[in-house]
Amino acid sequence: MAQTLDITWYGQSMFAVACKDMTVVIDPTPPETGYSYDPVSADVVLMSHQHFDHAYLDGIAGNPKVINASGTFELGKLKVRGFDSFHDAARGKERGPNVIYTWEQEGFRIGHFGDLGDEPTHDVVKKLLKLDIAMVPVGGVFTIDAEQAVRLIRDLEPAIVLPMHYGTADGTVQLQPVDEFTRRFKGPVRQVASRPVEITRESIPAAGEVWVLPYR
Repeated sequence: MAQTLDITWYGQSMFAVACKDMTVVIDPTPPETGYSYDPVSADVVLMSHQHFDHAYLDGIAGNPKVINASGTFELGKLKVRGFDSFHDAARGKERGPNVIYTWEQEGFRIGHFGDLGDEPTHDVVKKLLKLDIAMVPVGGVFTIDAEQAVRLIRDLEPAIVLPMHYGTADGTVQLQPVDEFTRRFKGPVRQVASRPVEITRESIPAAGEVWVLPYR
């Protein structure tokens, strides 16, 4: 059977990544951020930090395992690694810590960068290479901005970048729009209409692309 992932973006930094026997939800966001959705069933919830817009467990259905720390976690066939980083450029003195997560699901290597506020160290970057899918904040203000995100992507060379945590028509958090990022990115930019977007091994591009997902 072909390896397939269904990925849904819910706004802010919230994604659901589903395959035939596992759904991982990352950074569930509350309606106060301007994004509304029915409760999402999950087997695993990853939370990059405890700020209100990334830790809304009331938006999650089921009885998921919740991970909100760095380290290595084995959950059946799912192996999650969390790497310490910072929510700001002052080593967390302004907004605290942040965890970057990587995991393998259905044969795809996925990374979610949370509210990364400073470019990660060289040692961490080495552990984030060869991602098939990277979910990266690009909206500035509370995270790295568009220019920093482009530099990070250039260093990591993921196959697909899913931008997140940027300003939208419905979002209440004032962030830079995604265009600030996409106009700086030198590779292909694809506006995805389907929700969820289905990703197969055959659809993974040979060179890095940005896929802008709909949140509704």
